[in-house]
Amino acid sequence: MRLLPKSDVKDIKQLSKGTFLGCSDGYQWSGNTRVTLSDGVDGATAQKQIAVAAEKRGDDVSDDTVLTGDKRYSITTGQGVLLLVKVWDGGRALELNSASPCFDLPSDFDRPRTF
Repeated sequence: MRLLPKSDVKDIKQLSKGTFLGCSDGYQWSGNTRVTLSDGVDGATAQKQIAVAAEKRGDDVSDDTVLTGDKRYSITTGQGVLLLVKVWDGGRALELNSASPCFDLPSDFDRPRTF
């Protein structure tokens, strides 16, 4: 299920590497994607549309307000993947930060900073 209509998306840039971060049960892998919206698409409307579509597919969705006063949606999928969705670049883009569920790494694993 697509969370945003293809026609609303002008460009997608995903970081080629993520970062291992510590979490309660080991480590998680984090990433970032920037979605540039098509001309005429409102960032706040697209952000809300993603949240509604995620909730319809059964994801856990909540929202909060960040220090700048902007709304941020938190989406947790059935597989435990976390997505944080914020309006970016004056409403012309969306920023999605992602994190995997926590997982164990072997004790002899030399954890790189980025992967």
